[in-house]
This record gives sequence, structure tokens and C-alpha cells, in this order.
Amino acid sequence: MTNHEGLTAQTPAGAPVQGEAALPIAALPPSVVEGVVASVDPTRLTPALRGATQTEAAAPLDLDPTQQAVLEADDRVLHVVGAPGTGKTTLAVELVAQAVEGGARPDECVLLSPTRVAAGALRARVTTRVGGTSSEPIARTPQALAFGILRMRAAMDDLPAPRLLAGPEQDVVLKELLEGHRLGLGAAPAWPEDLAEALTTRGFRNELRDLIMRAVEWDVSSDHLRRLGAEHGRDEWIAAADVLDEYDDVTALSRPGAFDPAWILGAAAQALRENETLRERVRAQLRLVVIDDAQELTRASVGFLTELVGPGQRLVLLGNPDVTVQAFRGADPRYLEQVAAQHGASRRFVLGYGHRQPRRLAEVVERVTARIGSVDGIAHRSVVTRPGGGVDVALLRSGAQEAAHIAGVLRRAHLKDGVAWKDMAVIVRAAAGTSALRRALNAAKVPVAVPPASLALRDEPAVRPFLHALEIVTSRTRGSEQAPVDGDADASRAGVSADFALDLLTSPLGGADPVVLRRLRRSLRREELAAGGNRVSDELLGACLLEPALLVSLGPEAAPARRVSRVLAAGAAALKAAPPHDDAEHVLWEMWQASGLAEVWEANALAGGISGTRADRDLDALLALFAAAAAFVERLPGAGVADFLDHVRSQDVPGDRLVAAAPDEDAVALVTAAGSAGGEWHTVVVAGVQEGVWPDLRLRGSVLGSEDLVDILSGRGRSLPARQAAVRHDETRQFAMAMSRAREHVVVTAVRDEDEQPSVYLDIVDPLAPGAAADAMREFTPVARPMTLAGLVAEARRMLADQDEAVRDEGARRLARLAEHDVPGADPEQWWALVSRSDDRPVRPPQEWVRVSPSKIEGFHRCGLNWLLTTNGGFGPSVGASTIGTLVHELAEEFADEPALMDEALEKRWPRLGLGDSWVSRGEKARAQSMVKKLQGYLGDAAATGWAGEAAERRFSAIVGRAKISGSIDRLEHHPERGLRVIDYKTGSSKPKDEEVAAHPQLAAYQAALEADAFGPGRPSAGAALVQLGQAAGTGANSTARVQAQPPLVADEDAASDGEPGAVDEPIVGTRGWAFDLMQRTADGMGAATFVAAANPNCTMCPVKSSCPIQPEGRTL
Repeated sequence: MTNHEGLTAQTPAGAPVQGEAALPIAALPPSVVEGVVASVDPTRLTPALRGATQTEAAAPLDLDPTQQAVLEADDRVLHVVGAPGTGKTTLAVELVAQAVEGGARPDECVLLSPTRVAAGALRARVTTRVGGTSSEPIARTPQALAFGILRMRAAMDDLPAPRLLAGPEQDVVLKELLEGHRLGLGAAPAWPEDLAEALTTRGFRNELRDLIMRAVEWDVSSDHLRRLGAEHGRDEWIAAADVLDEYDDVTALSRPGAFDPAWILGAAAQALRENETLRERVRAQLRLVVIDDAQELTRASVGFLTELVGPGQRLVLLGNPDVTVQAFRGADPRYLEQVAAQHGASRRFVLGYGHRQPRRLAEVVERVTARIGSVDGIAHRSVVTRPGGGVDVALLRSGAQEAAHIAGVLRRAHLKDGVAWKDMAVIVRAAAGTSALRRALNAAKVPVAVPPASLALRDEPAVRPFLHALEIVTSRTRGSEQAPVDGDADASRAGVSADFALDLLTSPLGGADPVVLRRLRRSLRREELAAGGNRVSDELLGACLLEPALLVSLGPEAAPARRVSRVLAAGAAALKAAPPHDDAEHVLWEMWQASGLAEVWEANALAGGISGTRADRDLDALLALFAAAAAFVERLPGAGVADFLDHVRSQDVPGDRLVAAAPDEDAVALVTAAGSAGGEWHTVVVAGVQEGVWPDLRLRGSVLGSEDLVDILSGRGRSLPARQAAVRHDETRQFAMAMSRAREHVVVTAVRDEDEQPSVYLDIVDPLAPGAAADAMREFTPVARPMTLAGLVAEARRMLADQDEAVRDEGARRLARLAEHDVPGADPEQWWALVSRSDDRPVRPPQEWVRVSPSKIEGFHRCGLNWLLTTNGGFGPSVGASTIGTLVHELAEEFADEPALMDEALEKRWPRLGLGDSWVSRGEKARAQSMVKKLQGYLGDAAATGWAGEAAERRFSAIVGRAKISGSIDRLEHHPERGLRVIDYKTGSSKPKDEEVAAHPQLAAYQAALEADAFGPGRPSAGAALVQLGQAAGTGANSTARVQAQPPLVADEDAASDGEPGAVDEPIVGTRGWAFDLMQRTADGMGAATFVAAANPNCTMCPVKSSCPIQPEGRTL
């Protein structure tokens, strides 16, 4: 972190350069080696020195004069700075090659890079350039080199081999420590009260890890941290010191030989400092240490280099302090100059020739870096480069438009300019902005490289079902008391919980969609009733996975359950056959083999496209799972499968995937600014440059004050303006990094709407015209037609509606040409609005009765198409609120005469719903208890006023005209003086208005059935009523059931119309004729040949929008 408040970098003018060099190089001080600029023709500065392939890297390179001067220098310590693209990495490789050619063995050279990905790329280049083999990798990270030194020390002292503690493991240790404190295990640290609610969150653990890492990097012990906390009034530092002590003790005891990444550099430095034999051996093995991207050095790496590099070794530092992107890990660009001076560098070399970016791009990067406080001078900011390059700024009206514009830029570059997908990148500020953009680009047919893991392993969609299956197998096989089964007394027969069953059936293991799942539920329930059972569908779904006999008589709808059942059976067999110490890797392998997914995913991955990308990611996740299982078994050979499950499921953060992953051979890179370091592409889109997003000026480490700790230890300014300036400079460095990755073309995008405003960076990249008003606003960028066949078809179809006949003719010509090549949507015969009905016969012939369910009448008249599709499988599985309502109805049926027993029955049957034991489940249970209380109150009040129950859940059937009204009623009650009344219990949160109850279709259907003697001949009607038990009746502790009664139907003549004589009157609501007419119209509509889609307030929740012609989802080709 830098803190140069108020400083602005100015680029001094230099002498003009021959040819077309437009960017001057500043006159350098005597201590700086100046390149002979005038002797170079800038038009010949091509991207020849960029990151090349292995074959290209081995070819002789034409270095520029400054690079050559560095190679020819005999200084023991070389300090080299240069703007992005000036050949620093190429020079690093050449310095190693020069040393090897001069007689050094490859093993005696080490090239350090800040990240594992960058080190891997460098390793390939330097190995090819040098040739031959080496016992140790030439290119490594500082942590990898330090780990090798610790391993050497362990071998010398006969100690256990060290291992690295991964990020997820660190998080697990902290999580367990904090949870132990919460449960009262041991002495809990005295955290400030305002942090009490945050202690259990992942975000707090991240802040705590950051504070501990900063303390370790600065060699601050727990006692020192306590003193600092007391001196500066930071109680959280005192508490964190207690956690640091516990963390050290726990990791030493439970993970012997394990090193936290924050400790590893300090531990290696300490080992070198305290063990002279080790230090001399290490130094004797290294003749050359080259550090690429040295602006990313941290305090810990500075201390490590102090002990590693002695007077007999050569040290080379190459970097650019303007593009530090690892500040969140403690990097500080000032360390580059500090280390150079500490080791005795006598001069600074400035690389002044740009080999990557042409003039226009280099000018933009120079304008950006001018806003950064200068570190290690500013001479390197100006470069001589070739002419050309393109810079565009796009301001869009919404995020969707931004994604469409980015997709259009990439597809045009690929299709029109011939730029390979892999030679383009989209760079965003943070990983949180990648998911939605990746989906949008995939939908636009832009292949996107699969990024490194952004989810914890347990949360990967491909991994989660295997973990569920593993838990079920271990629970059943080992007889765990915490088996994931339904929790009532009959659970042993039920099997898997509803949550697990649904997850497994709808996962890649089962592959069931909502329609298949609904059919499976119905089939299982039908078979259960036929066998005299009473289990609900949730129980049956779980049971059938462990009892394949339940599936024998079922049809294709049971295929997903059969697949899952095979996987569970294979896992159980593998676990039973395992040696005394069961092997998680072996059990997982048997389940993977039984799943049959290997061939399917392999075929999808090889086919490419969106499904191929998904298959690639799924395969990568499964490989990571097997690697984690293998590492766990190797590290803890005595641990069982259940222990491995606990280990994986306790990890809340994603870890590095060190196993082989799917290659992104030809796909657009979607990376963060930090992830783009070391990369370069022909075309780069810098997306999401919004105010508040980029730059993100929120202070870092503000919860536990990790940055305050660094400020105190380093002596930096702690004032608010100074800290804000440091954050602003860090953000600008990241933006400069992103802007410097392109070789030919950069596009910067942002959104302006009611909630979003573009960043000030847009005006730096593309300043408004001179003389523009202070409040002038940038114009919006029009979004061009998508460069896809579907976009071309859409444009041609719009042309058909144009007023100009010539435009219409051109549209028709384009569509005809596209139709000749079978492009979807081009042929008018495929247009949904023009396609004739495939069958114009009615659903029911006119002479047949039509079954009318009272509960469906209102929905049918609201939208006929919705009724048709949802009653034929368009609804998904019944979960959540609807299952709770079913349970309440079940209690109302069984205990109508003994309401006091409902509470006990609810407690016993609640686990059947499979809602788990979460705060959501507890809230739902409280809601169910409230409904039962209202139901008990209603039954008591009804009895007190003379109403007696006659039947519950009684099935009925009645013929009214063409309608065959059938179904079941919740309660039929009678009054000795008033007659029969039909009761319908409602458990939802909405209810009709009181004035609408008289015309309520469902109640009218019940009354029509009663009038048609469905409940016995001559029974007098007392009407029908809705009894609201859910939130519609009120949510207060003392709320009671609300009764909405529909009066008995009256004879038509008792409600004669006052209309004109001879007029044809509509039936009057509340009359017998009105109810019968409603049933007749409903039957005619339900049996008709066409069904109308009608817009209504429920459209937003409609499950069949993709089949609706009035919804955008239903009008896609």
C-alpha cells in the first residue's frame, strides 16, 4: 500500500523521436541507463517480445538497446523498472538463459513470480529457452522456494516432512475455534460487544485471517499484538492475539508439520537465519535469483530475500510499481526500491520501448498511471512504441445491454477480424462480477474459459450429490444416530429425508425434471394406497432410493430413482467390503462408476458449447473431489469416510485446484484485474467500470483494523485522507493493469441508469471534447444487432414490418437465403404466430361429460392456458408451504372430533416434511402450530353455535348439465335448523375480498353439487364458507380463524331482474341458475379445442411461462 497523498505524476517532455514515435521518454538521471531512442524506428517495435508459446520462446530474440544493456551489465544487483509491455518478463527469461550459457547449471538459477499461475507460465518459457533438465523447477513462487528450504531443513534435522496448510483448512481451524468459544469450551477471547453477531460469519473469519496474516508478516507475536491493542485502544487486537495463540497450538497438535502460507516465508527466513549450515548450503546452490513482478513483494518476502541472497549471489529485480495488484495480500510497491537499495544496487535501468501496446493504448495507460503517487520514479511511464491501436468507451443503459454489447464486440472481432477466442479477454474488478457476465456470454455463443474454483468444493453442483450419497451410505451402513432420514418413529422404514431425496433426484445423478418428479410422486403414492399404506409422497421418495422393490412396478418415471438407487447400493457395497479403516476415495470411485456419468460428461465436454463448458467444470470438480479424498487418506490413514465428509463439509472457502483441469484451448478469458497479471490478449474488454465498483474506495480491513496495524508498524500516515489516498492509488494500479493487457484494442464499458453511474476512469480513458460544459454527459452507445444467426433472423423479421417497401424486400431476401440454409426461425412456417393448430379437435367431445374440480374453476377463468398445462404436469414438485397445508388438512380430517390431539399429532408428523432443523424450518413449524390453533378455535366455536361435523375429506360427485363436479370437501357440517354447509380450509396468505365471496367460484361449485343432491336428496343448504387458517386470518399471537361465508343459493324467481321487458338477463349472482350456468360454462371451456392465455397478476409466478405466447419466454424460437 502506498500513501503519497496529494502527489500527481507528471511526464516531462522529451526530445522528439524519429519516425512516428509519439510518446517521449523523460531525460533520466545519471544513475539510470538510457536507451538510445533515436536509433530505433518505432514502427518496427512489434509484439515480438510478448509472452510466446514454447516453440516461439526458443527462437533468438531481437532485444531492444535497453534490454541489451541490462544483459551486458555486470552489476551483482540489477534494479530494472519498465512500463507494461516493455519486455521485463522476456528479459527475466533471457537473464536465466544467459547464466546457463555462461556455465551455471539450471538448478543454480531461480526465477520467482508472485502467483502460482504466473510461475507455471514462466516455467514453460524458461525451460524451453534454456533446454535440458533440472532437478528443481526454475520458475517458482517465493512460497514454493521457502517450502523447499523447510523440506531441506527437515531432512537435515530428521524432522517430519512439512506440508502446506490450504486456505480451506485455515478457515476450518478458525471456524472450529470460534464455535468452541461460542459453546463455552475454554476461555473465550473478550471480543467487543459490537462484533458479537459477526463472530460466526465467514466474513468475520476472513477479516481475522487477514489480521493474523499481517501480524505474522511483520513478525508480530501474540504478546506484541496485545501490547499494540492496549496502546491504541483496539480491544479486537487483544482478542485476536488470544486466537493467534490458540491457532498456533491447534495447528501444531492436529496438523503437525503443517505451515500456514502466511508463516512459511517467515519460517524459512528464521531457519536460514538460525541455521548457518542450512544457509550456506542454500546459498551455494543458487547463483542467480531473478524476481519478476517485484512490485508484488510483501514484508515477509523481503525478510526471506534478506536471508536467502548473500554477497556471493546475483540478484535481479524487475517490476513496475504502477501496476501492483496483490495489495490485498500485503504487497507494497515500495519494497521494490527498498530491496534493491538494501542489497546494494548502484543504478536503476529503465526499459523505454513498448513491445506490446501501440501508441494509442500506451497513451491511455500513461494517463491512468499519472493519477498514481510515484514510487521508484516516473521515468518508466513514458515509452516509445509503434503507431496504431484502438480505444473505445461504451456507455450502456443497463447491465443486460452491457453484456450484449460485450458479446457483440467479441463476436465481431472473431468473425470479421479473425481474432481467435483465446486471444481476447474480459477483465472485471472482482470475481463477484463474473457469474452473470459468464452466463450472458455463453448465451450469446461466446465460449468463456472456465475460471479457477470460485465455490467451496462442497458447493460444486457436481460434487454435492456425491457428498449427499456418501452421507446416506455411511449413516445407513454404520448405523449413525444422525442418519439423514425422517425423524419420526417410523423413520427406519422411510429412508432418506425429503431434502436429500429431492437433491439427489434432480441432480446430475438422477436427472429428473419437475414433470418427471411429479409423475414419480403420483405413481409412488398410488402404489402405496393400493397396498394399504399411508405414507406421503415425501416419505416415499426417500424410501424408494433405499428400497428398489418400490420401483419394480413403475414405468419410465422411475428411471431417475433407479439411477440414484444404483449409486447408493454401490457405495454401500464398497463401504461394507472396505478394510477396517474405510477408504473415502474407494467408496467415491465405486459410486462414480455406478453413476454412468463418465461417458455422458466426456461426450458433452468433447462436443463443446454451453453444455460442454458445464461438463468440463463438473469433471474438474469431481477430479478435485477425488484429489481431496486421496490427500485426506494419505494424511490421515486411520480416518473413515464420515471423517472425510466432515472435513469437506466444514470448508467454507474455495481452495486451489492442483489437479489437472479441462484445457481452455479456444475460449475468451474472463478474469479479474489481479488474475490478468502476466497475461496479454489482442482485444481486451474492461467491464463494469462503475462508480463505487471501480474504484472501490471502501477502506480495507476496517472491521478488525488490519490496515491500521500495518500503518502503525510501517510508520505510514493514519489520517483518513491518507488512507483514502492509499486505497485510491491501489484501485488505479489495478485499473492500469487491466488497461495494459491489450495488444491492439481496448473497450471500456459502464452503465448509467437510476442506480448506477459510470466511473471517473471513463473520462481518463476517453476525455470529453475540449470546451465541453462542466455538466456535459457522455452519450449512450447504441447496441448493435447480436452477431448470431438468431440476431440476424430477428433483424430481418423486423425489416418485414418497415414502412419502406425496399427495406421489406431486403428483409424477405435475407430470410429466404437463411431459410435455404435451414437457419432456425427464418422459414415463416416456423413462426409460432403463423403455425396452424396441429389438432383442432376439442379436448372432450360435445356429448361427453367434463370433469370439473371446484378448486380449479377460479384458475381456469383467470387463464385457460395455465389451467391446461399445469393440470397436465406443468407444476413442479409440491414442497414448502403446500406440504404444510396438506399436513394441516390431514390433521383436520383425522382429529375433527378430538381437536385437543392435534398438537401431539403435529409434533409426531412434522419430520415427515423433510424441512430439516433450521431457522426457516422452525419458522414454518410455528406457522403450522398457529394454523392448528386457529383450526381448534374454529371447531370449538362451530360446536358452540350448533354446527356439528358430518364428514371430513368426503368425496362427492354431481352432474350439472355437462359438468361432472367431483372432488372432496374439507368438512361437511350441519345445523339442526339451517341445514348443510360446506367448509373449505385455506392455509395460504391471500384471501378474497369480503365483497367477492358471494361470487366465489369454488364455493358456488360446492353449492351447485349440494343442490344436485350430491350429499343426499332433499338436504337443505346453509351455504358454503372459506375458513382462513393461514396468514390471511392474521399473524398476531391472538389471531383466530376467519370465516368468509357464501349465503345459500336462492331460486331464480326470488331474484328477478328489474331489466327492460323482453331483455335477456344474465343470471344473477347468488341464484341457483347463476351457479349452474357457471358450471356449464366452465365445462364447455375445459372441454374446448382452444385455450386462451390471459394476462393476470399471477403471471409473475406462473410455472409455464416458457409455453405462453403472451410472455417473452414463450416467444423464443
